[in-house]
Amino acid sequence: MKINDSFTINAAKDDVWTVFMDVEKLASCVPGCNDLVALSETEYEADMIVKTKFMTIKFKANGILKDAIEGEELKVEMVGKPMKLAGLFKSKMNVQLEEVSANETKILYEMDLQMTGRLATLGDILMRGTVKKSADEFADNVQELFAEVH
Repeated sequence: MKINDSFTINAAKDDVWTVFMDVEKLASCVPGCNDLVALSETEYEADMIVKTKFMTIKFKANGILKDAIEGEELKVEMVGKPMKLAGLFKSKMNVQLEEVSANETKILYEMDLQMTGRLATLGDILMRGTVKKSADEFADNVQELFAEVH
């Protein structure tokens, strides 16, 4: 399942990039992300809770920063294993930062999400809605982070 979308943050591009490169700050903005542990500068592990319309799913997730072009683009891969359901998810995400103005940055993201096992039976429509809702919440949380700074 491929998802492309974007959102805008009222902050300078360099400041947004700094938050995106600070795994702990970034994790605090990700809905349902708990107990983040940095395994290295580019790899981390966390417990995730994803709420869909019908159920709450707990994951053990492993994320790796695959590639980054300073201030412009980053590529992340994540693998998650549900704690009670059979299956797993793999996500490849490409994130680009685009300067709209001195204090406005557009975040464009492209996600390729694959699910197996019982997780896959939730269906694209349900998961697409859940990912969109999480992305909107993430955008609000990042924006809030900048509102606290100023």
